[in-house]
Amino acid sequence: MTKAKKKERMTIIGIVVPNDWDQGGHLAEVVLCGTDESEIVVSGPKQQDLFRFCHHRLRVTGTLCQDDKGRRSLDMDGYAVLGDETDSGYESGFRI
Repeated sequence: MTKAKKKERMTIIGIVVPNDWDQGGHLAEVVLCGTDESEIVVSGPKQQDLFRFCHHRLRVTGTLCQDDKGRRSLDMDGYAVLGDETDSGYESGFRI
């Protein structure tokens, strides 16, 4: 009998960066670039909440998992905005 792997809860601080678009050119996926230079795909039903925070610095909490492409992802259940585009060093005015 194999032991079920415990899901790992995480909190990551980083900058939200656009990562993929749909065929209509609309933002479809974001990644969180962590302070340790890691990148993690944000997944789950709440991921679209972050689309309006591209280039903002956030603290994101959730469960570590793998997406359907085998990438490390974070099934997000909450976030806090820590800084805006200026704080992150990005240009302002990103449009979805």
